[in-house]
Amino acid sequence: MSSPSPFVVRERVRWADVDLVGIMRFSAVTRLVEMAEQELLREAGLPYSMIFSAPEIWMPRRHLTIEYFSPARIDDELALVTYISRLGDTSLTVNVDVRHATTNRLVATAVMVVVCVTVAAFAKRPLPRVVREALTPFVHAAVDIQAEPPRTE
Repeated sequence: MSSPSPFVVRERVRWADVDLVGIMRFSAVTRLVEMAEQELLREAGLPYSMIFSAPEIWMPRRHLTIEYFSPARIDDELALVTYISRLGDTSLTVNVDVRHATTNRLVATAVMVVVCVTVAAFAKRPLPRVVREALTPFVHAAVDIQAEPPRTE
């Protein structure tokens, strides 16, 4: 049995993502993080359409940290290495390592905390069992992923 691996989705640096010299703007990474999260949830069997149709819970973002390491330029193909580094009682931590798809060079890392709340009172509540079970295969220690980045070829 092979060990679990993070979810990887590819995306190109778009025209709307770059500044006047063709380098990806710092704010464009948030688009990539959101896309990576959405694709990870879809891969786990939890597409946004299902989550948004569950009227009893919401999963707003509580925290987002991004570190930048190297530039990406227009049309570069990026690999968004996405995994859950913490699956708590009421929240989860989504990590996205943005890498050049061909060289595996690290562009940026993002860490986002998502909290499960009730729709009625916006009060924290436990993550539903279906969410916890669906995301368990994607749980990895951040240090393991960054120490040995997956090849995306």
